[in-house]
Amino acid sequence: MRIGILLISILLVSFISSVSTSQDTEQQTFTLSGKVFSSSGLPANSTSIKVDSMQSTWSFNGTYSFEGITPGEHTVRAYFMNDGHTVVYRKITVESDMELDWYEGKNWITFEVLEDGMNIPDSELNTVELIETSENISTQSGRGEFGPYQIGEYFTLVTYYGGIDHSTQSIHFRMEAGSSSEHGPNDFHFNHGKNSRYGFLNDLFGNPIEGALVSSSTTSSITNSDGFFLLQNLDVGSIQNLSVSKWGYQIVDPISTEITDGQGWLNITSTVETNLPDYANFTTQIITSPLEQVTIDWSGGAYTDFYSLYLGEELVYRGERESFDFLPEKAGNYEFNIESTNSNGSKINPKDLQVIILPNQSNSDLWSPGMSWNYSLVSTPEFYQNKTYTSIGSETILDAFGNNRSSYLLRVSDEEYEDGEKALRWVDSESLMTIHTFWADAPSSSSYYQEGFLGWNFTDSTGMPVNPLHHFGESELNLHFNRTNIIGVPGHPNGYDDTSNSVIVTHGVELTTAAGSFITTHLEITDNSDGIVSWEMWYNETVRNWIKIIDRLPGSHSDKVVRELTSFEVPIVPQFITENNRIFSDDNFEIEWAQFPGAQRYKLTQNGQVVYLGEDSRIYLTNIQDGEYNFQIFAEMTTGQIIHGENITVEVFFVLDPPVFLSNSHSTINSDQSIVAWSPVEGRVTYTVLVMPEDGQSYEAYHGYENQTLLEDLDPGINRIRVKATLENGKASEFSDSIFITFEKSDDNLSFQSTLSTLLMLVFVSRFFNIRRNKVGNIT
Repeated sequence: MRIGILLISILLVSFISSVSTSQDTEQQTFTLSGKVFSSSGLPANSTSIKVDSMQSTWSFNGTYSFEGITPGEHTVRAYFMNDGHTVVYRKITVESDMELDWYEGKNWITFEVLEDGMNIPDSELNTVELIETSENISTQSGRGEFGPYQIGEYFTLVTYYGGIDHSTQSIHFRMEAGSSSEHGPNDFHFNHGKNSRYGFLNDLFGNPIEGALVSSSTTSSITNSDGFFLLQNLDVGSIQNLSVSKWGYQIVDPISTEITDGQGWLNITSTVETNLPDYANFTTQIITSPLEQVTIDWSGGAYTDFYSLYLGEELVYRGERESFDFLPEKAGNYEFNIESTNSNGSKINPKDLQVIILPNQSNSDLWSPGMSWNYSLVSTPEFYQNKTYTSIGSETILDAFGNNRSSYLLRVSDEEYEDGEKALRWVDSESLMTIHTFWADAPSSSSYYQEGFLGWNFTDSTGMPVNPLHHFGESELNLHFNRTNIIGVPGHPNGYDDTSNSVIVTHGVELTTAAGSFITTHLEITDNSDGIVSWEMWYNETVRNWIKIIDRLPGSHSDKVVRELTSFEVPIVPQFITENNRIFSDDNFEIEWAQFPGAQRYKLTQNGQVVYLGEDSRIYLTNIQDGEYNFQIFAEMTTGQIIHGENITVEVFFVLDPPVFLSNSHSTINSDQSIVAWSPVEGRVTYTVLVMPEDGQSYEAYHGYENQTLLEDLDPGINRIRVKATLENGKASEFSDSIFITFEKSDDNLSFQSTLSTLLMLVFVSRFFNIRRNKVGNIT
């Protein structure tokens, strides 16, 4: 019988080993892990790591781990979302688990050394040197790398074929970050028997020529912003005839050069002056207008004889003028291009002009969702900020006097805001005076908030309400102003203002800001109690907002705040209300866009696929997997025209909240059994309960689908209990907050357990002998 059991055991172990080996072979994958650093050398904030087109993973506390990578060559991307919004792409060859640290602003040089299309054998005589750092390495299966080094700097690689014929091959290049269309910008292939030609292309005055095409019969290169080009893998011993062109015209006489090994410098100066016409430039790139005549203006460049204006493919004007009156027949989107011509040729400016003709619409709303204004804010004592105010809707709210006011709701954005920091502003839809403000700090920083309630009662000499923007009389206006600031900081006093003021309104005042020169309506508001000018405001009808505000009652620790317009945007295409680059921590979320005038319905695409078609301006998406998603909105106009709206990218990084125990946080029992229950988690969920005895090893006490379980055989003393949830897709929560169960053994309990153990042992011994007797009987 022992021999039989031994044979069965051997066969069972062999079978399990065979199955395991087979599964490992079929599912062999590796893990890429490492750290991410900012340009300052500190651990980087949340950074997205992506391998090929696989789902990205995010770093945590400066570390990351990317699993499931198959053997072979892959492209890896690091996106430093909170450290400059920069990316780095590089090639890797995966043969086992790898560690790779990333540095914002730096990249690697990777290379492969080949002979007749095959990796050269390992040899200490075949080396690759990075000249600038004097690093020298032998190839390993023809592959190698240097770095990471600063993006934007130039480097030289020299391959020495000492194991073949002692020839050399050189490459000079600028370190690049890479992009979605150029995955391996610093990945080079050296081929024995070939070499490179590289250099800088300049004009007669030594200025670099960017965007020129340098080409041979087998390869080509486009000059970068420094005028640099690189032609690789040209046959050593061959005569190469190089041409240099831009805009399709030769700007250098043909160059003939023999390819030898060694350095490959070939600097070029353009001596051919073709006097092609300079580009004509539209004075603006987008025009939005009601259904009426539109004047299209452009400015011409040098060496131009005449201009040709195209609407799509149709020529609508040709001549020497620099303007054209366009009379649209219907609402829609029109695209114009401008061409400059002289005796040497023509050039069409690649930047087109979009003219969007809107259908007739109500002008009752001064602002529409999507409009935005950028301001610079200077506070005294000096503190500088740049803020963007974006209209996202309308609401009726109470002002500080308790009056219902129709208002526009603005989202406030600041380049210095942290993740989760939020600011909103409500503006009176008639006077454009702020009547409510709200700011909340980032949850990671504090729970502080600040809220302001304001009231502006403008009246004339008879006491009748007046909108100051529409006041054209010579008499002064009166203003009763009220403001209460709620400071949500423990121990911080709230602020309060209540003043009577006189207001002088002046029309036709010219004012110049960073956004341009404007004719404005000027308001000067003086406190009647002390004669101090509390506010000065300049309003412009084109901007539909204040151009400049000097606030000497800012409601903060500042003496005054000067807000000045730097730019503004009136939406001419459908706009999203959902913020770009937003991160959703829930797999269910809403995408919202602004109503677009004249649209009969909207189309929303997600990564190019249509996910909504209808009249609503929002969609609720559910069960979205982690990853990056690109959304674009389209408006289908009543005229049949389709207007392409803006794009936004959002990131979904679903955080599953842990279950919450329904049992008491601390309890004492006299039995080694206890029932624990916890709040259920939505979906198909597996729960794991962990027990951590006071003096023993932690162990998993339950793994199943129910949101309760009976804990048995608890150790005497304090037992710490935690639970976590795991979704069907593998997403797991953290372990929950702990509860503590203290098991106090009584003497009766000990006696009972001793008796129970004895009975169980007797039953076991009895069953053992019965089984043995039956087996012996079967054998005989």
